[in-house]
Amino acid sequence: MMDNIDKNANKDNDLAKIISSLGNERKIPPLDKWTPKTITSFDIVINDNGEWHHDGVKIARQSLVDLFASVLWADVDGEQKRHFLKTPTDKYEITVIDTPLFINTVDKVTKNGDEWIVFGTTNGDNIVLDDKPLYFKTVVRDDVADDRLYIDTRFNLTARIGRNVFYHLIELGELSDEQGQTVLTLQSGGKTHRIIAPNFN
Repeated sequence: MMDNIDKNANKDNDLAKIISSLGNERKIPPLDKWTPKTITSFDIVINDNGEWHHDGVKIARQSLVDLFASVLWADVDGEQKRHFLKTPTDKYEITVIDTPLFINTVDKVTKNGDEWIVFGTTNGDNIVLDDKPLYFKTVVRDDVADDRLYIDTRFNLTARIGRNVFYHLIELGELSDEQGQTVLTLQSGGKTHRIIAPNFN
C-alpha cells in the first residue's frame, strides 16, 4: 500500500516540477529561444487517439494536458522525430504513437480582405493554412491501413486532421476528378492548396 502511495507521490512531483519550471509564460512559450542541456526520459505517452498517459494512467485534467501541449517540441533526425516537453532548463523526452497534436475544428476567417482556413486543436491551438501543405499518409494499426491527413506546424510538430474535419474541408473547397484521382482544392490567404484525396470506404 505504501509503495503505491510513494509511487503516486513521485508521479505528482514529476508533473509539478515541469509545471513550476514554466513560470508565467504565454500560451505558446518561445521554445526556440530555450537551450536546455539536460535530457530526461519521462513516462508520458500520447496514444494514437490523442489521449495523454503518465506512468500508464490517463491524465484526466484537460488543463494539465493543454499546459504540456504548449511546451511540445520535436527534434528531427532524418525521418525520425524525438518528442519532448521543453523547459528553459530541461528537455523531457516523451513517447508519441502517431502525432502530438490533433485537429478537431476548421473555420474560414477573414482578415485584411483575405480568407484564411484556420484549424483548431483539441488543446486550443490555432493552425493557419498558409505555406505548409496538407498531406495524406497511410498508417497501419493492428494490420488495418488508415489514410490520415496531416499538417506540419510549430517547432517541427505535426498535427493530425480528424476525418470529420476533412469532410468539412470538402465543404470549404472544391472537388474535381483528374485522371481518375480525386483532388480537393482549397483557397487560404490567397494561396491555392491541392490535396489528392484517397478513396474512403
